[in-house]
Amino acid sequence: MTISSVVKNNSENNEFKSVTIRPFDSKKGRMLSWVYRYPRKDVTRNYTLEESVRLMTEMIGVQFSQADMYCVGTDYFLKTDGKERLTVKESRAEREVSGQHDKIRNRMVEVSAGFLHLLEVTSADGHIRKDKKDKFIQINKFLEFFSSAVQSLPGPEISVLDMGSGKGYLTFAIYDYLKKKAGEGARVTGVEFRQDMVDLCNSLAVKAGFGGLNFVQGTIEGYDFSHSDVVIALHACDTATDEALFKGIKAGARVIMVSPCCHKQVRRSMHPEGTAAAFCRYGIMKERTAEMLTDLIRASILEIYGYQTRVFEFVNSEHTPKNLMITAIKKRESLASRPESWKEVEELKAAYGLEYHHLQRMLTESF
Repeated sequence: MTISSVVKNNSENNEFKSVTIRPFDSKKGRMLSWVYRYPRKDVTRNYTLEESVRLMTEMIGVQFSQADMYCVGTDYFLKTDGKERLTVKESRAEREVSGQHDKIRNRMVEVSAGFLHLLEVTSADGHIRKDKKDKFIQINKFLEFFSSAVQSLPGPEISVLDMGSGKGYLTFAIYDYLKKKAGEGARVTGVEFRQDMVDLCNSLAVKAGFGGLNFVQGTIEGYDFSHSDVVIALHACDTATDEALFKGIKAGARVIMVSPCCHKQVRRSMHPEGTAAAFCRYGIMKERTAEMLTDLIRASILEIYGYQTRVFEFVNSEHTPKNLMITAIKKRESLASRPESWKEVEELKAAYGLEYHHLQRMLTESF
């Protein structure tokens, strides 16, 4: 039984460079999850076994020259030379298998975690509540990416700022993870506009024994981001995401993670002509074009300011419709002072008749 398969691109013309395939058990039976790895994002698609066999047959030896298959007991490495010659190498392997989707069996947070019960994700008998299953999956998937993003940060004094923390599901999970990794030196602050949520979360943090976790009333625009190693803003609406990115960059945050929500500013500012205008002919197409353009420019700007940036789906859309994640890790000095660094951004704006991009405007005025 296959654990996962990685198909590697053999052509520079293909947009995605590899595909990772994993099995999972769904309500429809055994399925395969395909994750297409693009340069700036990951896209997940689910297919049946029959569909997957057909797709792999069409890809291997045509679009792709190599396929690595990791199985129970034996791994297989397939390679073609482009002349209908296929070589197969085998290697012994020992590993366990989980058929659960989203790696639920190999989770970052166990069901027994006390804070999950306080937040009513689990019931008194220690089971995940039916209406919180998606939230539990979201928490675990987020922590996978969070743990990867912060692994290079020095510890144990890690400071995390979670803007728009709401009821604190992810904020509590972040602190629980850091407390286990870095001990009591971790500091996590959740900033929420609603005072009742702030009071509730602070009381639950006390009950959980999370001494380094606190919640304060505030907004992205008004809060001081200074001295924050990690800045997180999930589902901040429209330009509020730009505000979080701007303040994170200005504060010199080592890691910035945002999950955008709404893209009104760019949609209203677009006036494309020629071929680009076709992407805005219909309302739904214009909305999606605005989303892609907004986040592509955001990612480009982060890279200009020295951040290694990824854009991907952090959980399948069946669990949450707002599933795009932009993760940026500070790797080098800013290149923003060099006019040539902005060439791609200016070309994108020109192609779609974009008057301005809110993040670029704030950074330009500030620096």
